[in-house]
Amino acid sequence: MIEKGKISAAQFGFLLYSLLAYDGLLFIPKITGKEAGRDLWISPIWAHLAGLFFVLAMLRLGRMYPRETIIQYSQRVLGRFLGKAAGFLVVFYGVYLTSTILRIYGDFISAVFLERTPYLVSTGGMMFLVSYAVRGGAEVLGRLAQLFLPVTIFIFMLLVVLSIPEWDTTNIFPIMGKGATPSILGAVVPFSWFAGYIMVGLYYPLLSNQQAAKVYTLLTWFLLMATLVVSGLVSVLLFGDHARTLNYPFIEVVRYIGVGEFFQHIDALLLAVWLPGTFLQLATYQYGAVLGAAQWLGLEDYRVLAFPIGFLILVIDVWGPASDVDFDHYLSTSHIIFDGFFIALGLVLFLVAWIRGKIRENASSEGHDMEASSDAGQQD
Repeated sequence: MIEKGKISAAQFGFLLYSLLAYDGLLFIPKITGKEAGRDLWISPIWAHLAGLFFVLAMLRLGRMYPRETIIQYSQRVLGRFLGKAAGFLVVFYGVYLTSTILRIYGDFISAVFLERTPYLVSTGGMMFLVSYAVRGGAEVLGRLAQLFLPVTIFIFMLLVVLSIPEWDTTNIFPIMGKGATPSILGAVVPFSWFAGYIMVGLYYPLLSNQQAAKVYTLLTWFLLMATLVVSGLVSVLLFGDHARTLNYPFIEVVRYIGVGEFFQHIDALLLAVWLPGTFLQLATYQYGAVLGAAQWLGLEDYRVLAFPIGFLILVIDVWGPASDVDFDHYLSTSHIIFDGFFIALGLVLFLVAWIRGKIRENASSEGHDMEASSDAGQQD
């Protein structure tokens, strides 16, 4: 293993939380609301129930090959050629996802906070910091997650509580007025985001206490679902069916908050939640891509790839859809198919590995039975 550092199961859980929480915080009302309407806050529940199977499948793969990453064990599961191809696809997906998150970061920061700052300055500066953190290794990312994410979760809860006086509870009714179908259709996009959990296959061997991984992963799964549900619910309570028409509904929620005349215009508090989380999200994906690429190429040190892959990510980001409208359309159409492919890839790896394990168990038990019968015959 070219990475000597270790992370705890709790730090692993925080990193997994960062993969979906902070983009979901911004986009859940807009993306799910297209289909679900005022039931948009229910869609993350369906998405998480469906995504749980994929998360457990990736954890099971990790337990089958506790000292190997997905780049390594895919060759044992699928054979050398197909396994090498699968490993390359996982690395490519890590690079691609990082560029997608970088685009989301750049669009949001330029539209809301740094309107006069050139796009490349904000995204290039972020990628430099992320690449520098990735060079530090898994332990650095784990400690940063343990330091920042509890604070961001606390601030998010504080913002929700401060928005309570503005809630209009009649906005959420009728709940499932058109049945469950609209909210289930709204869950398609957030379910596809679980493809990012294929990165579990790169982080699992780095855990210092792998026995606790399942517990912390399930806690993360529940906390993530609660975060996205609350984000959508608060948006509906404030804006009703109009929430789905807003580009960044939760920033509008924060702008509604006001306590007296001295506690207003607290948009920066949302930035305190979102910016550290997005930084860790970018670093988590990029680290997986860098580590996987080093293993795929047979390098002894993954750190030499941190800045080159960071530059590649920045280039792919610039080459993306030109307009925000095209990018939003892409996220809700072609990107779903792309994510679905990697969910399928992870499930194929799990099923093939599970079947091969059962075949080996049966062959081993038959061998023991034959030995036992042979010994009995010799005694007779």
